[in-house]
Parts: sequence; structure tokens; C-alpha cells
Amino acid sequence: MLAAVLTSILVFGSSVRNVSGDKSLCPDGWLLSNETSYCYLTSDRYMTFAEADGYCQSLGGSQAFMMNSYEFTFMKSYTQGMFAQPWLGVTRNLTNNKWYNNDGTTPYSSWWIAGEPSLNGDCVSFKSTDKQGIRATQCWSIQPVICKQMPALCPDPNKKYGGLHTRTGNITSPGYPVQYYNNLDCFYSITSPNNTYITLQLDPYLVENAIDYLTIYDGPNATYKSLGKATSSSKLTFESTSNSVSLVFHTDKTVTKKGWLLNWNAKAYTPNVNQSGNGGNFTSPNYPNDYDSYTEQMYYFSVADGFQVNVTIDDFLTENRFDVLEVYDNYTIPGVNMIANLTGDSIAPWNWLSQSSHVTMRFRTDGTNQKRGFHGYWTIQ
Repeated sequence: MLAAVLTSILVFGSSVRNVSGDKSLCPDGWLLSNETSYCYLTSDRYMTFAEADGYCQSLGGSQAFMMNSYEFTFMKSYTQGMFAQPWLGVTRNLTNNKWYNNDGTTPYSSWWIAGEPSLNGDCVSFKSTDKQGIRATQCWSIQPVICKQMPALCPDPNKKYGGLHTRTGNITSPGYPVQYYNNLDCFYSITSPNNTYITLQLDPYLVENAIDYLTIYDGPNATYKSLGKATSSSKLTFESTSNSVSLVFHTDKTVTKKGWLLNWNAKAYTPNVNQSGNGGNFTSPNYPNDYDSYTEQMYYFSVADGFQVNVTIDDFLTENRFDVLEVYDNYTIPGVNMIANLTGDSIAPWNWLSQSSHVTMRFRTDGTNQKRGFHGYWTIQ
């Protein structure tokens, strides 16, 4: 007993190795472990095992124990230089004589130092000198305790991305573009303007395949229908049925990678204008009345192979720079095929002859200053 008391009253060393990450993610005085993605603190006072977990809870955490080999490696580095042996959340079950962590799991046998577990106590401390590891300790001993808690790695779950006047945005995984963290369950909720739906594109998406994943839900929270899980081998584009979508990013205890960048866009419910044959007329939605905010209207004109499309716009008025009619010399809309980006009040009359037998146009508007839009026609040539 005297040896235990003498050991417990020694002041443990202050030269703890720098094994922490971004300290701003933890409360003051706590250290973030890059290996485990938890915040850790060693108490500056000594106590019995019975007092240890209550002390940690009073600080917003819980008594630390090791969940995997990564945490065991971290604990050896973290406690290096300590003379006292801090409590961990591990006890012996007196009924079956087995050892359990506070969450009901069992510590790995390789974590015990030689000759342990012994009959010298029913609680556990961490031996931080010589061959490091856990050892049985009398529960009445006076030791410091190691506490841990989850850091603020995820954004506030009540944060709303987008809004009723926002049609596009980006979201990244925690730590992107360097590395995300272990043990995450981060929630994100996106809202777009009324009468729109949301498209999602993940690029890049670099995660531990099938183990770490992003789940997309077709509504404001995870009780709505799942649109699927994004993994490194699955599709990385999704589309909601309403102006609300939510996501949960889950990671396990091991292996982290660069993470992901999500781009989302709101699109209005407007049917495509598809025309073919010898010619036709086209207008902006509601013309000659004002078009709506947050419009995305697609136009597709096609003629027989070997012919061209002659496009004329005879009336054009949009909010300059913000409400735009894009014209493409193709049946798709890659940027390299854009031949015109029409906006403002000085466009009409405008005429153009395509080089191919297909023309695509896209009309996009923002949330303010709607105008009458445009009128035009096309003919085969």
C-alpha cells in the first residue's frame, strides 16, 4: 500500500509528447489526437477510481479507455514522461473474473504488461515507463485520470446550407483537402428556393471504400428516403425530388483519406423545349411577361444530318450579367462548345448559324430583377 501511495503522490512529468492536431477543435487544455480523432486531458489532481469517471463527466467527457491498436499507440506516446500511472476506464467483473472497458468491450490481451492481469486490484491504470501497457491496480489508489471526448469535428447539425434565395454552393468533409477524421457522424442539410430540386456532384471523393461513406436523404433529415450511399466505387451524382436534401458522413475507427468536395445546384421544374424538323419559335418562360426567379430552361433544336441551324433572336431583355442565355454548338453543354453568353438589353437582333446539326441553349436566372426575357426562331439551312 505504501508503495502505491508513494507512486500516486509523485508529480507526473510535464514533457508530454506533441501528439495532437488542431487544438482549436478541443476545449481549452485538451489535446486532439490525430490517430484517434478524440480530445484527451490528464487531470491535474489525484483521485480514486470511483471518482474518476464523474470527474471526466464534469468536464464534458468520459473516462478514457483504448478501443483499438491506434489508441494504444497514441496512449503510449501521450503518457510518455509521466511518473504516476493514470486511471483508464477498465474494471474486473467479480462474477466471471473477466476485464471490461466502460462500454462493455474487452481490452486486447497484448495491451497488458508482463505478468498482468494480476490479482493486485480490480481497476486498471496505464504504466507509462519501461514497457508500457495496462496493469491491475487497487481501486482505492490515488492516481490521475485520463479523460476523453469527441472534438468539434463536424459542423453544427442545426446549420442550414443554402436557403430560399441561394441556388448553388459547396460543402467539404471535415479536414478537407488534407484528411478527414475517424469516428465521425456528421450531418448536413441543404435547402434551395421553392419550386426547385437539388442536384449533387461529388468530385473528388476519396474515402476508405465501403467503410467510410456519405448517405444522401431525399428530405431535410435522415428519416426521409435514402437516395443512396456514395462510396469510392459507386455513382457520385444524386438528385432530390424537392428543394430539400440532407447528408450524413460516417467514418469508422481506422484509416482516413483526403475526403470529398460536394457541389450542389438548385434547378427549377421546367420541362425541356425539344424541337426538330425545318424550324420553330422559342421564348423565355412566361414571355412576354417576366420570367421567374431561379429558372433553368433547356432548349434543344435538331435538323437532319448534313444541315445547319440558323438561329435568330428578335427581342431580348434580361438582368445584365445575372440572367443569361447560353448557346452551344452541340447537343450537350460542355463549356468548350459555348459560342455565346447573351445577357442584358443590347442583344437583339442577334443571328448565328451553327456548324453542326444540333443546337442547345440554356437560360439561367438568379433570384432578383426579373425581366420579360426573349423571343426567337430558328430555321434549317
